Amino acid sequence: MNARLLAPLAAVGLGLGSIAVNGQTPAEGEERVTRSAAGPVRDHPADELRDPTTFEVLRRQPGEIPVKPRSSAKGAQNVRAFGDAWVFEAFTDTFADNDGDGYRRFLRVQFDVDSIFDSMFVYAEIYLSADGTAWEHLYSTQDFEVFGSDPEDDYEVETELVSGYSTALYDVLIEIYDADTGELIDEFGPNESPEMSLLALEDSARDGLPAPLPDVHVHESGGGAVSWLALTGLLGALALRRRRFAA
Repeated sequence: MNARLLAPLAAVGLGLGSIAVNGQTPAEGEERVTRSAAGPVRDHPADELRDPTTFEVLRRQPGEIPVKPRSSAKGAQNVRAFGDAWVFEAFTDTFADNDGDGYRRFLRVQFDVDSIFDSMFVYAEIYLSADGTAWEHLYSTQDFEVFGSDPEDDYEVETELVSGYSTALYDVLIEIYDADTGELIDEFGPNESPEMSLLALEDSARDGLPAPLPDVHVHESGGGAVSWLALTGLLGALALRRRRFAA
């Protein structure tokens, strides 16, 4: 099992982090609330969200969130130089803008991990940068299997920012770990591609949506069943902006 999976998940909403806009910084004193789901990209059509019943709700105070300094180059965090697996390419999508200000509340991060082995188990940690100097933890995946250089084993994490994240431009970092040893074997972020930076995001409250009701069921691991309020009509009205790039 992935030893870094986060502990108890509690009720309500979603969140993220990055570079400030117009002097505005992410809501440092606010509770961070996010909804996230993860799994193989092939599980659903590209223009649809993942199954709403698989979203996990994560609620944390700022002091409970792992934070680490940003580094100028790959390897500063002891990345294995010639690892058994690596991020071959990655994608980011942002979508759902209720107030029409250009800042969206959903983030999708997709990545293709290749390996020198026919089969290998890894897990990913997703981070956001709110100020250009530090990475704030967003989500830990469960262990998942990759198959050599198979182009059909892409993995993704979808997150809705519910509360605690100001209207801002956000950077994204993906870290890949060996599920057996817990060793960091690769990372992919703004140093690898500018497409991982300056994503216009804000939480649901700042997007003009009311706070969701707390009728949520949460599980410590795997897909948590949640009530997906305000989802009706969203899928048909998504203005999906896809940004694709190669590592």
